[in-house]
Amino acid sequence: MGDENTILGGTHARHLLRRAGFGARATDVQAFAGLTRGVAADRLLSFKPAKFRPGGKDIWRRRVSWLKYMVRVRAPLQEKLVLFWHDHFATGNDKVQDHAWMADQNRLLRLHCKGNFKDFVKAINVDPAMMEYLDTFRNFKEQPNENYARELMELFTLGVHDLAGAPNYEQQDIVQIARAFSGWGWDYSRRRVAFRDWAHDYNSEYESERGPKVIFKSHGGFGPSGRDFTQPGGEGPQEISQVVDILFEHRDSDGKSTVARFITGKLLEYFAHRLPPYPDNATIIDRIIQRSGFDTSWDLRRLVREIFVDD
Repeated sequence: MGDENTILGGTHARHLLRRAGFGARATDVQAFAGLTRGVAADRLLSFKPAKFRPGGKDIWRRRVSWLKYMVRVRAPLQEKLVLFWHDHFATGNDKVQDHAWMADQNRLLRLHCKGNFKDFVKAINVDPAMMEYLDTFRNFKEQPNENYARELMELFTLGVHDLAGAPNYEQQDIVQIARAFSGWGWDYSRRRVAFRDWAHDYNSEYESERGPKVIFKSHGGFGPSGRDFTQPGGEGPQEISQVVDILFEHRDSDGKSTVARFITGKLLEYFAHRLPPYPDNATIIDRIIQRSGFDTSWDLRRLVREIFVDD
């Protein structure tokens, strides 16, 4: 047992470095042995987002370039976090078919890998590689595409069920959130993501057919009225940000933050160990959240630090 003031011996220093990177050199183990857990965690997390420009003219050479960079980099925790988020916000060039977009996404992951998670999700919303991979670019008012709306909840923020096994959303929530993401495309002349008003699903045209832009009438602790994601900013491009704000207010069936528990659980299993079944997993996850303040700050650095210093 211990806490952030516990001194690391050689074995524990080696274990920490292997978890926080891709191996542990003898010189690194010597440098970390004798530090407290807190000081060691702060040192690992002190990196500044490093720029990485993958080399090679095709995707395979760029993948090899990144793998070599992971091994040689002086701040392996950044690469370990980028790899985690690359898997979490899953995309692939097999569908994206644009090396520049994939490289831009890698830079986005570096920028946000230990930052504010809510800001991270909002940035992913308008990442061109993600918008291509999960079909936001093919989501039109006449032909809605639900792929991103579904994965935004299932994979990126909430999970299908809470820790107790209660559902976190239903199909109607997916339908409505897909409406928020309609109308986005790629402006080839300016080389940037753009909102196209003419392709967006507005209530004035489709409310009689699809219902109001309200989500979570049955889940998330919002009550039978749910939440209207056109408020407070109205309809238009701001809807996708307003949806994320609501997702981050979602509560498990016992009243705890769904997003905080979902992300904390995933990071715990990535860096530490497999979690036990409910309710023991909730006890561990909630302790980490309480000590890091993640359910209010959404600060990934503080969350990862608490995982490293916790028993």
